[in-house]
Amino acid sequence: MHSHGIKGDTFMRRTGGHFNFLFTGSGSQIYDATMVKLTRNLYRRVINDSAMLLSEGTILDVGTGPGRLAIGIAQHLPELQVFGVDISAGMIQQANQNTAKAHLEERVHFEVGNVAHLPYQDQAFDLIVSTISMHHWDEWEQPLRDLYRVLRPGGHLWIYDFRFIKPQALKKALTSTPFAQVRLEDALVRTGSGPFALYRRFALQKPDHGKP
Repeated sequence: MHSHGIKGDTFMRRTGGHFNFLFTGSGSQIYDATMVKLTRNLYRRVINDSAMLLSEGTILDVGTGPGRLAIGIAQHLPELQVFGVDISAGMIQQANQNTAKAHLEERVHFEVGNVAHLPYQDQAFDLIVSTISMHHWDEWEQPLRDLYRVLRPGGHLWIYDFRFIKPQALKKALTSTPFAQVRLEDALVRTGSGPFALYRRFALQKPDHGKP
C-alpha cells in the first residue's frame, strides 16, 4: 500500500495496528458481529452485479473475512460454486462456522492463503471479487499477477474498495502485470446515504484469445 502513495494511507498506518486484533482469534467473531454490518449494502451490490454476469460457474472472494459475502452469493446464485480466501486463519475458521450454519458446505469452500500466492490452480475462476481488502495489501503487483493466473480467459476481476484509492496508482501497478494491456474500468458505487456508502469499483477482464 505504501509504495503507491494512496491518499489516506497515513490514517491506515495509524489505525491499522489498533484494529489488527479484529482479524485474529476471538477478534474474528467481533468483526463478524459488528464490522460486517457496515458493508452489508456493499455486499448486496456485489451479489447483484454477480447475478447480472454469471448464472453458473465458479467465483472467488479474495479477503473473504468471515465469509458473509461468499455465503450471500451462494444463497442468491444456487448454480455457482463459491470459494473464499483470507490470510487470517481466525477469519477462515469463522467463515467455515458460518457456512455450516447456512448448510452450504457443498458449494462454499474456504482456504487460508495470501492474495500474492493464491492456493488455486491456473484458470480456476470465472469471476473474482474483492471487497475492502486491496488497501491492506503490502503491494499490488504480485497480487494482480496471481489474480490474473487463476482467472479463466474472458473472466472478470472486480475490486471494491474505499474511494480514496487512486486509479492512477492502480494503473501504474498494472503496467508490470499481465493486465497491462487491459482497459481498467473505474467507477464510484453508492450503496446508501451513510458514511460507508460510497466505494470505488475497479473492473478488469482477462483477454480470451481463443474467441474469434
